[in-house]
Amino acid sequence: MEIQVIRDHLDIVKLQEKMNDIVFDYLDTSNNYPKAVRELNPLYTQAITFYKEYLDNRAGKLPSANTYWHLYIDCCAKLCYFLAASTYYSSNELQKTPEKVEQLLTVAAYSLPSIDQEDNEQLLSAIFELYREVVGNEEQTASLRNAVLEQKGAVKQCLQQFKAFVDKEFTE
Repeated sequence: MEIQVIRDHLDIVKLQEKMNDIVFDYLDTSNNYPKAVRELNPLYTQAITFYKEYLDNRAGKLPSANTYWHLYIDCCAKLCYFLAASTYYSSNELQKTPEKVEQLLTVAAYSLPSIDQEDNEQLLSAIFELYREVVGNEEQTASLRNAVLEQKGAVKQCLQQFKAFVDKEFTE
């Protein structure tokens, strides 16, 4: 399903609904991780492509930290986490892409805004738990945790971190 871009903005409501449906259908209720990866990948690609094109059209200038971009970065952080978790639990996929899972978890942590709100605080804990499991290094996990907590989930910082990740995605 293609998510529409309306007046230079990706339809966040549709993106969120589609992601929630996939998470419910293939992660929460059935543990069908390979199917979740197949379904989440196009959403992920569309979300990062949209951001890259948005920034390219504005000479790399970050968007303002308004409500739309707060919702966008929140949704993208969650999308990265769910894609990382799905990939990780599809053990055959992890063997092919352990660095990708680590990168997705890292950007999910850095991009998650409002980490002081209960839902995002719980998600951030889940991100750190899975990250520790993936990298197998407590010091590396603590370092990520400290850097993310220092950032305090400020939307502008989250957008900047996501920009760095997206730029890297398109140069690799």
